[in-house]
Parts: sequence; structure tokens; C-alpha cells
Amino acid sequence: MPDFPIWPQCNIACVFCSNPTEGYRETTGMYSYEELKKKVEDYKRGLQTFVKFDEVGDYFNLTGGEPTIHPEFLRVLALIRTEFPANLIRLLSNGRMFAEANFARRTCGIVGLPFEIAVPMFGGDARSHEAISRTPLSFQQTVQGLRNLAKHRLPGQKVEIRIIMTKVQARFLGGLLELLLAEFAWVDRVVFLFEEIEGFAEHYKDRLVFTQSECASVIDRHFDMLSRFREVRLYHFSLCTTPTRLWPYVWRTLAGFKVTWLDGCRTRCLYREQCVGVHRSYERHAGAPDISPILERRPVELSGDPYHPIRAVNDPTSL
Repeated sequence: MPDFPIWPQCNIACVFCSNPTEGYRETTGMYSYEELKKKVEDYKRGLQTFVKFDEVGDYFNLTGGEPTIHPEFLRVLALIRTEFPANLIRLLSNGRMFAEANFARRTCGIVGLPFEIAVPMFGGDARSHEAISRTPLSFQQTVQGLRNLAKHRLPGQKVEIRIIMTKVQARFLGGLLELLLAEFAWVDRVVFLFEEIEGFAEHYKDRLVFTQSECASVIDRHFDMLSRFREVRLYHFSLCTTPTRLWPYVWRTLAGFKVTWLDGCRTRCLYREQCVGVHRSYERHAGAPDISPILERRPVELSGDPYHPIRAVNDPTSL
């Protein structure tokens, strides 16, 4: 899964942004169409051209900045699809550009299949959403962008909404979930991501950081709402910090270089093989105070899938 940043600038200013703070947005010369074309061609020849996840070639993860504001975004998209007609293309976008219906239609038509787009939402109204995006009109444009994607996506193309869980986001979660169920229950997947405090976000860590246990507890308070979505996932959550009834939603998604294991986790925890581990930024910035080995079996059914290890909870009342 090559992690493929195609444009360093962005049209919102999220407080949790993990991109570098110094000079990154001024590197647009490195992301011209010709430079990106060379990367794609080199990758097709078997050369290592991507910093992250270069060794896994099943799909492309298009990131930024904001990929869709690349001056030749659609041309870049067409290039990747032409060179890799069978590969999944996953686009991480804030969705604002899709407020223009023609842009949404052309994107879906050019990229074809297989294709997924993941769009973050921060709040159930403009005030709460823009408290995090820090960009006027971004709520209205993201909502309209999602509506246009619903209208113009091709059969088989998937839309995912991402909720980046920080201490700020937790205050708005109830209202956001109500909006999603009222208007966007059609999305293929809702993903909760525990924060990664890196890059720009490090400057705001005192406002953002809370423990995984606190975060998981906030999600668990809305447990009855989760089953009303088509699919729900939790990314970057250690099992020991997460109520057992949420375990079937937990996925192992972190690359090995981002993960560490604390004392007892590797040798004593009964669910070490099913756990994602501990994100290094969580240990560095929060101290990972709630990480501890699980020493007793839980009433869960394992799936055998290394990415989605818990199939079900046999006791639905288990916390």
C-alpha cells in the first residue's frame, strides 16, 4: 500500500494535522505532474519510491495536504488508473472540492473501480465542525461534497467517513453521530481513529491529548448508535483500553515502525496477537498510562483475520 502524497498544501487547517510544520507546504515543486508521473513509472518498474508501506502493492493511498487541490488532480488520477487498472485507489480528502458537482462526477468517472474515498467530519453543525477545521464554510462544503459523491459515485465505489478522535472532537461526537445517521447513514463505513500526535498537532497537544481509555469510553457511550451504520471500525486502539463490547469494531491498522510494546504486553498479554500495539506518539505524548496486559480471557470469538481479529462478543452485556 504505497502512501502517496500528491500535494503538500491544504484548504483547511485542522488542529490535529500530522503533517510537518516546517517547510512542507512550500514544497509544491516536488509534486508537479511530471514528478508524480516519474514516481508512478518507477514504482511500476519495481523501484522503491515511497517512504511508507512501499513493500505492499495492493492499493494506493492518495494523501496530502489535500490531494484534490493539486492543479492537475484529475490528470494524476487518470495516470494512476491507467498504469494500475486493477489496483484499489483510496483517496483521503476533506471533501470540500466535491461541493462542485461536476468535479465529483468527473472524479468518479475517471478513477473507475476499485475506488474508495475517506472524508473526515468533525461536528454536526458548522460551529462544531469549523472549531476543528478552522476554515469558514468548510462544513457546508464538506456536507455538499458528500451529497454529490452519493449522487455521482459509480456502483461499487465506496465512501467512508472518518472521525479523528481527540479531546476536542469528543465534545462534538454526539451531535456528529446524529447528523450522520440522519443524512449519511448510506455511507459504506464510519471509522473512528485515535489521534496520532505528530507534526503540526504537536503544537496543540495540550488541547488534543487524552487517554485511549477516555476516548474509548466516549465512543462506548454511543454504543447503541453504532449498529445503525453499515459498518463501523476503530483504528489505532489497543484492546486493553477498549470496552470488550467494542472489540469487534477494532482493526489492526498500524505499520510496524509506528508501534511499540510496553512492559508485559509482548510476554504476558493473552491478546497480544490480536492487538495493534501502542502507537509511539501515544507513549511519547500521553505516557500510555492505561496500557496493561490482559490476563483473563474475554467472551469473544476470534476471526483468524490479522487485520480484523475479533469476530464477535459472545456476551453482549460484557463491558
